[in-house]
Amino acid sequence: MNFVNFGADTPEVKPTDSYFVSLDGSPPAGAQGGGRGNVARDSFEASEGPKRRRPHRRFNGRSLLLVCLLLALGGWFAWAAQQPGGVSGTINGWLDDVRGDVARVSTDPDLSAATKYHSEQYEATGAYPRMNETDLAAAGIGLGVSVEWCSSQAVVLRGTVGGGTASRLLVAGEEIGTEQGRYGCPRNYENPAPWKR
Repeated sequence: MNFVNFGADTPEVKPTDSYFVSLDGSPPAGAQGGGRGNVARDSFEASEGPKRRRPHRRFNGRSLLLVCLLLALGGWFAWAAQQPGGVSGTINGWLDDVRGDVARVSTDPDLSAATKYHSEQYEATGAYPRMNETDLAAAGIGLGVSVEWCSSQAVVLRGTVGGGTASRLLVAGEEIGTEQGRYGCPRNYENPAPWKR
């Protein structure tokens, strides 16, 4: 039997300098770079690009404005809670004031003319006149205005305001106010609800 062993130690394998194996990934000192492995690694590193950093959230102007509005709203609620009637009483009082302002601004010119006429009559005579429709027409007060004579010291004038009715109270030469709706003579002139002194 003749055994033949083939391997690296056999005389048929001749050593050569053109082949090497690198385990750590860097070429030996005598080897030239630019092989296929290096090209693939370079292209992979180039395609990966710089590492992205997670953007930090900054406090922008809109967030600051929102925080300021929330603080102002919270402060207003704290203030309104200390007022008589609490938050709802404060809001209702504000709405009543707005309604009164709207009624004063948008009243019919005939209602303003009736107010002026009655104020002049009280200033001249010390009393409000009791008038019928003929007297109102003679005084230049339009048909859309009605006058409820409460006494020589008080009258309620009613006219149109923005599609509705407004009632204006005059007491002793003073215009107490205008309220939306149809109201008659108040029972108490010191506290003439729904008008406010």
